[in-house]
Amino acid sequence: MGLKTVRETPPWDWPEGTGKRLGDMLRDRGAGGDARPLATELAGDLTVIGDTLVGILLSILRSGDEPESLRNRAATSLGPAFEYVDTEGFEAPDDVPISERTFREVREPLPKLYRDASAPKEVRRRILEASVRAPQEWHRDAIRAADASGDEDWTLTAVFAMRLVPGFEREILVVMESENSDVHHEAVCAAGVWSLGQPGLTSPRPSPPRKVTSPCDSPR
Repeated sequence: MGLKTVRETPPWDWPEGTGKRLGDMLRDRGAGGDARPLATELAGDLTVIGDTLVGILLSILRSGDEPESLRNRAATSLGPAFEYVDTEGFEAPDDVPISERTFREVREPLPKLYRDASAPKEVRRRILEASVRAPQEWHRDAIRAADASGDEDWTLTAVFAMRLVPGFEREILVVMESENSDVHHEAVCAAGVWSLGQPGLTSPRPSPPRKVTSPCDSPR
């Protein structure tokens, strides 16, 4: 089964050994065409991701020798595993796609990678968008900086992250007035998560849902 066929097949019907095949493809820098980009995208699915694939994705993300687009995909593919772990924890380790040790090891370098001003902007954005699915304290400052940057791409990332990190209700309400349709869309999604109304009319906030659900799965 070719990778394009795999992508068009429901993950629960993927053939045995798909995860290993994806890992082999990701390691093969000589693979031509869209093989590695597609493998990087598929590797993030919870049916195949595990400690090995997470490690390979992190290696791609950290490598300045890899194409920027591939690093972006690698960061994005880490997001579902982070979110699953943040939601379910490690009380039933056999049901968790990655080990607690791997989770901690993979998260550890991300703040430094994010703060590296020499890294491409899109790579840094994807790092924030993926890592915020398992929120940490450093995300608050990162979100504030992105929101205050005056760059609409960063604003889009910031508002997406505000859905998962509490304490940005005022900022969400302000950015809902944005004329940028993508930013406005993310602000509406964030307002829905935190049950926000018009300024001064916010309703009591429930605990945030631990999964980002359609139609607001990821920033545009």
